[in-house]
Amino acid sequence: MLGFDGVMDALDYDGFGTREYRVGTNVEYAVYVEFGSARNEAQPYLRPAVDEAMSEMDRIADDVDSPEELVERLALRVEELAKKNAPVDTGNLQASIEAQRVA
Repeated sequence: MLGFDGVMDALDYDGFGTREYRVGTNVEYAVYVEFGSARNEAQPYLRPAVDEAMSEMDRIADDVDSPEELVERLALRVEELAKKNAPVDTGNLQASIEAQRVA
């Protein structure tokens, strides 16, 4: 699993546009769902979403006009997949997953 930063490092590409997004949740127990705990088995939803979105990068890149648009589309795709993959709980976790533009 390389992840987006790993892909950019591997490409040795420093200037990838001006947009930056974070995809995550503010639910405090989300990390325990993703990675597990002493009492509960891990139920990854975010890391697999990143992997799947990255595997679709070529297809997504064909439909965009700029690196900024690519970053935005990838972030929104990660959000969509993470919501789909998140285990069903009371809905708090799924509903709280969000792609936010930070730069």
